[in-house]
Amino acid sequence: MINNKFLQNIIFLAKGLLFAFIFLCCSTSSFAQKISVPENIQAALLTKVLKYNPQIPQNTKVKILVVFNDNSILDKDEFIKGLGSSMIVKAITPKELEKNIAGCHVVYFMEGIHGFSNICKVNNVLSVTGTTRFVEQGEISLGFGIENSKPKILVNLTSLDMEGQSFSSDILRIGKIFK
Repeated sequence: MINNKFLQNIIFLAKGLLFAFIFLCCSTSSFAQKISVPENIQAALLTKVLKYNPQIPQNTKVKILVVFNDNSILDKDEFIKGLGSSMIVKAITPKELEKNIAGCHVVYFMEGIHGFSNICKVNNVLSVTGTTRFVEQGEISLGFGIENSKPKILVNLTSLDMEGQSFSSDILRIGKIFK
């Protein structure tokens, strides 16, 4: 005959193991999600990072195009608000990029927008994004990601060179570099 106390202990242990299993599964799936840097923080970082690019004029307002689509309308507004009055900003759709890029210094591609950065390379305009894989793949020159729960500057040197852009060694030292 099985002791009643023994049966209660086994049930208690089984419940504990089930709880631990569920907790581990949920926490693992949340760590696997790709978390991007919030738009307002990207904007603040961008205004600081641009001071280390000798091709960007420091004595006049920087002209920036923000390329967005239907999926990023709200994020676009947060990004632009984060820039404050430090830049001259124009928000456009991807198909408007080619006719608006003349005279601009920076093109910021909202999250998920890609396939248009060659226009930046042809026009020697710095391309920026919050989508880390586009910087890693060399499509975009400058980006922002998360590393150890903190924002990290990402720089692709090959893309940067193709755009005729550069950054001081101060930025390259603290950023994550891709080639």
